[in-house]
Amino acid sequence: MNDKILKILNNKSELYPHQLEQKYPHILDRLIIMWDSPEFDSYLNKFMLDQREHARQGFPPEVASEILKLSMLHSELFGSTSFSADLTTSPRM
Repeated sequence: MNDKILKILNNKSELYPHQLEQKYPHILDRLIIMWDSPEFDSYLNKFMLDQREHARQGFPPEVASEILKLSMLHSELFGSTSFSADLTTSPRM
């Protein structure tokens, strides 16, 4: 286990993204770099809201579950800056 990732997870080893680290290390590296920035949610939204012309294959369920756990922890610690938060706080016309 990576000590830097464990520190981000407040040493909660049950949240450690083993599958994400093994199968998509480049994505985990980017998430760690952006952990305490507003870009974290935007980066995750790229995976959730596919705007490309061809369909994505998607993540295996165990990887998707780990990404969701990281997203939930990030929102708990920093609040949400995702598009859904923007929709609920924007003025109505």
